[in-house]
Amino acid sequence: MKKTKSVIGMLALVLLFSSAFNPVETGLKEGKQAPMLKLKNSEGAVTLSELKGRYVLLNFWAGYDAPSRMGNIRFAREIDKSEIENISLVSVSFDTSRKVFEETIKRDGLNTATQFYDKDGSQSDIFDNYRLNKGFASYLISPEGVIIAKDPNPEQLTKLIRQ
Repeated sequence: MKKTKSVIGMLALVLLFSSAFNPVETGLKEGKQAPMLKLKNSEGAVTLSELKGRYVLLNFWAGYDAPSRMGNIRFAREIDKSEIENISLVSVSFDTSRKVFEETIKRDGLNTATQFYDKDGSQSDIFDNYRLNKGFASYLISPEGVIIAKDPNPEQLTKLIRQ
């Protein structure tokens, strides 16, 4: 019994020290400047710098991940029905196939102008710059380009913007 406790204690110390020297930081923190990005879709291109002066909800999702897909639908509907006029949705899909992406936005009844496809997925600069772990996160970005919330829920958007 004493030997088992010693082994467990040693393993805990090893894990503690390995994580201290090898921190894995996922996502970006509130208060940080949002990294620039440029996206294209069938209706044109968009960059974060073009959206300065507006709030931006930057949402990362994929059709194969049910929670991120549902979040994407909920964000789009919340922004459509909100009374806030200075907010833009920029929704980026990391689907492995453009055809799956296109079919998903059609089925979900999403506005194609706000939906973008990143064909490089986890190998893309966007994935790296936003430190996405599994590719699914959302950020509310201020008109000045600063992240003011990470992973807000759709119902919080109006409250966060009016603060």
